[in-house]
Amino acid sequence: MADTIAIKWLRAQNVAFEVLEYNFTQVGADRAAEGVGRPLEIVCKTLIVEASGQKHWIAIVPGDVRFDPKKMARAIGADHADLADTAAAEKITGYQVGGISPFALRRPLPAVIEESLLAVDTIIVNGGRRGVLLEMATNDIVRVLEAKSADICR
Repeated sequence: MADTIAIKWLRAQNVAFEVLEYNFTQVGADRAAEGVGRPLEIVCKTLIVEASGQKHWIAIVPGDVRFDPKKMARAIGADHADLADTAAAEKITGYQVGGISPFALRRPLPAVIEESLLAVDTIIVNGGRRGVLLEMATNDIVRVLEAKSADICR
């Protein structure tokens, strides 16, 4: 399979990662975790969040918890925040939902990572195509995205 834009971008940044592929059938971190045989708590969802003022953010959250829009709004100093709809998320990122990578988006977005993930050495994020995941050091994700950590889950 050809490299995704996200994979090419990470290689250009000299970031170490492992590509994990699985047979994509349906959107869901639980299905991705099962597909690659990894625990759900380290298989992350990359969510596109729309905050007040139509500003967009990336939220990286573990697959086994729910994103909390109110906590996200507090973390970014916005009046409110909510998930962007599918069409907006795909237009903003250049990726399909179910394969949205936090890397090499159509336009760069600020990122927030769920603070509990900082306790884990490696996590798994989407690689820019459905059925392609990237396992990499949590610290590398924080560093290359210049991500802020915050409690953004229930």
